Amino acid sequence: MAASAIIVAGGSGTRFGTKKQFINLGMVPVLRRTVLCFDSHPLITYIVIVVPEEDIGHVTNILHGMTTPLSVTAGGSTRQESVWNGLQVATPSDVVLIHDGVRPLVSQSLISRVLAGIGDLDACIPGIPVADTLKESEGSFVERTIPRDNVYQVQTPQAFRKSSIVEAHAFARSHNIGNLTDDSALIENAGGKVGLVPGDPFNIKITLKEDIYIAEAILRCRSESD
Repeated sequence: MAASAIIVAGGSGTRFGTKKQFINLGMVPVLRRTVLCFDSHPLITYIVIVVPEEDIGHVTNILHGMTTPLSVTAGGSTRQESVWNGLQVATPSDVVLIHDGVRPLVSQSLISRVLAGIGDLDACIPGIPVADTLKESEGSFVERTIPRDNVYQVQTPQAFRKSSIVEAHAFARSHNIGNLTDDSALIENAGGKVGLVPGDPFNIKITLKEDIYIAEAILRCRSESD
């Protein structure tokens, strides 16, 4: 099933200390590594990269040489707004993938898995069962233990029927639902159906500085196994 991909890389780097989408991972900028994962997938026909407006020129330069047609467009003040901007640029394919720009190790098999999993649903997302015990706290005191059965840690890419995600954004605006950080939550709020497929523990998100060391270790393991 052919699809467009929207890669959201609008982070300001406030917590990280710099824009993490531009730091090098194995001598290659994180964002370029991320885009390459989709550029090399046979079912991805168009790629949209959403970044802060001031970074459009820089991103265009670091993505030089991609073979899949792509566009770089400006994001909004929230992730939700940035995804909406990306949807306006995406080609009119029936299915669109939405992915974090700082998940540079997404595998070809995971991309294929979410595309295959959408079927007749509105969306399909990858998730990993939560293994650790979960606690809810009030300040420094534990309030309760949260049952972890049927609880998942959700990843991207997430696959959507383009018509469904566009309608879900319209529903959110009309009901004043803003600043959701997970795109599939928009589908849930609009009453749509979201499927779940197995995620990938190596599909990490670069959030903390320590994550770079983990990502570099994963790259080394992959290169040694090739």
